[in-house]
Amino acid sequence: MITELTKSQLYKVQHLTDACKNIECRAIVNGINPGRVYADDPAEPAAALIWIQGQQGFQLIGDAQSPVFAWNLEEYIRTRIEPELRGQDIHWVEIGADKAWEHTLRQIFRSRNLSADDQHVFTLGEIRGPVELPEDRVTIRKIDAALLKSGRLENHSFLEEKILHFWDSADSFLHRGLGYLAEHDNQAVSLAFSAFAAGRTHAIDIETLEEYRRNNYGTAVAAALLQEFRVQGIEPYWDCTPENTGSIRIAEAIGMVHDFDYRIFWYRF
Repeated sequence: MITELTKSQLYKVQHLTDACKNIECRAIVNGINPGRVYADDPAEPAAALIWIQGQQGFQLIGDAQSPVFAWNLEEYIRTRIEPELRGQDIHWVEIGADKAWEHTLRQIFRSRNLSADDQHVFTLGEIRGPVELPEDRVTIRKIDAALLKSGRLENHSFLEEKILHFWDSADSFLHRGLGYLAEHDNQAVSLAFSAFAAGRTHAIDIETLEEYRRNNYGTAVAAALLQEFRVQGIEPYWDCTPENTGSIRIAEAIGMVHDFDYRIFWYRF
């Protein structure tokens, strides 16, 4: 019987995350980042479906031959999960999985118009130096408690909303994560920060306001964050689609290299 685990039960699926390269799964199961976990057996789980709140998507881990998931997962998602997603104005289901799950997923969702896309993951290569900006228009600042609590930035809500998309609270981010921003005219115009944390590995999220793109600001804040990671002994993890050429360009510019790919299966409802 598929069961949503409580926070006190998450330890039961920790062993299933050992073989999963996607650190977001460990971040959720370890209780660092917000999410939900659905197991095929609440007592002795062999497989689990993890809701990764920051990505608004799921990840499957564990035994791809789980009979409980094979027979019941489609109905559970359709009757229990899809109504909740619809209430959040989300009208699609995305499930990340390794190759072992592909055949199973296509069988489970054979009545749906299931599509699949690849995702690239980058990891640390050669550390580069600070990025030269074209002109002295911006200041690169660390996202610290003083900055977050002051609310002095004109677009403070942009910074706060980005962090709270991935973390339960600003305090949780300050305790577990790191980040840098580019400031121009008292506005945060580009951000790079820890979106997920699992042990000494942090997944990076980056965003630059539309009107400030193509100025190297994203590369500058990402490079500053990577330098901080190096000082703190943290391994970076960078996840993006092959079509996101801007993100790939920044990753390569700061010395990150392609590590592995995985697939996302999705359908609309």
